[in-house]
Amino acid sequence: MRVLKRSRVRSAAVLGAAALLTVGLVGCSSDNGGSEETDTAASTETRTFEAQNGSIEIPADPQRIVACGYAVLPLIQADANLAAVCEWTRETENMDEETLAAYEELPKVAPDMSVADLNYEAITMAEPDLIIMGVPAMVQEQLDMATLETLAPVVFLGPSIPGQWRELGEQFADAANVSDAYGEFKDEYDARAAELADKYAGTLGGLKFAGVCSECGTNPGEYMREYKSSYTSNLFDDLGFDFPGEPADPAITHGEYLSFEKLPENLGDADVIVYGIEADGSVTPALQELFDSPLWKELPAVKAGNLVAVKHANAATYETALLALDSIDAALEKLPANQSQ
Repeated sequence: MRVLKRSRVRSAAVLGAAALLTVGLVGCSSDNGGSEETDTAASTETRTFEAQNGSIEIPADPQRIVACGYAVLPLIQADANLAAVCEWTRETENMDEETLAAYEELPKVAPDMSVADLNYEAITMAEPDLIIMGVPAMVQEQLDMATLETLAPVVFLGPSIPGQWRELGEQFADAANVSDAYGEFKDEYDARAAELADKYAGTLGGLKFAGVCSECGTNPGEYMREYKSSYTSNLFDDLGFDFPGEPADPAITHGEYLSFEKLPENLGDADVIVYGIEADGSVTPALQELFDSPLWKELPAVKAGNLVAVKHANAATYETALLALDSIDAALEKLPANQSQ
């Protein structure tokens, strides 16, 4: 079993470079070490950051960050200076004990997936020097950006598709000045993804994959079909598999809600179907309802047993996506389609 470990401190080399830079900025130190002048310089130095809401002047080394959405877990993992966060319960199963404890200790300023209920008073009490909003781009209009900007510089970096966590995670870390810690797992992830892409290219590379979202708030008799770069399917983005198709609504490119009656026409040509499961192997009630449908049971991929159940399917950082890749590897290895090719 892979064990996740958070970096508690930044590398000595980076700290040393930062210390030299700070000394250069404040000039010669006083007899008592000049610590007060150094701290003041460190807290007031700024830089320009390119965000989706424009060129924002932010602290070079922010000390009290409020983070929301996709920014929460990457910044906890990278040991950023967080003062408060929005809830991010969708990935609590991906967190090791230390990460989960750090998450639970932080004050929460909004319920999970509800920035419309952002508590501006709680953000004020957190006394932020930087606010990083990583909520989906489609809900930016629900934020009172004017009020937020009176509290601290606001960096908005919101995904338009779930698979954008890769580049956005690195941007969150950059804004928080913890790129060195966050990048620790990128090389390992890239190597693991390349390994799996090579391992299954010959047996599965020419097949049609389709995804079903396990936790997308469906109504009874309804499921969410996932296309490329959606919540679960994005974990296959770097593996070379084909998730063809697109939603009828061009405004939403990665998935759509469909009735069970559309299962034959929508998933009937899929060679392999992927979906998320809980860490203990169980499925959500909505997914179980889908599995119980006679139309689901008649799908060619289902009858052939070509189903890929993915643990940690909500992973949205390099660190936690490594867990998902391990699960994907285990499922693909025993897939009937992999054996028959």
